[in-house]
Amino acid sequence: MGMSIQSNPDVSGSQSTSSTATWQQRKQDFQNLSQALQSGNVDQAKTAYAQLVKDSPASATKDPNGPLAQIGKSLQSGDIAGAQKAMSGMKSHHGGHRHSSSTSTSSSTPTLSNPTATLGNNVDTLA
Repeated sequence: MGMSIQSNPDVSGSQSTSSTATWQQRKQDFQNLSQALQSGNVDQAKTAYAQLVKDSPASATKDPNGPLAQIGKSLQSGDIAGAQKAMSGMKSHHGGHRHSSSTSTSSSTPTLSNPTATLGNNVDTLA
């Protein structure tokens, strides 16, 4: 006895592609902001911050005490050191994920120590 799976027209590949593109844009915005802050360029950082806020969901910007808001407040007052400190806090808040353009020694092919760990996402459609 087979199981029929119907595709939902509202959940299409284009929606997934759009979500990926949006995420990639925010990632690029974040990198631009990080680079502007590292270089100490307040005007460039303000522009990058404005773009990041524009491309981010409202939930990411609603906490007035959150790291993103602190970066904005610091930039608004011209406090590049305060913005850099808030950015550092933001990076550590997100598990220290740093996406930089520096060279890396990581392999382009991931190695799985337990290949069966990824099998939990499979669905048996023949049951």
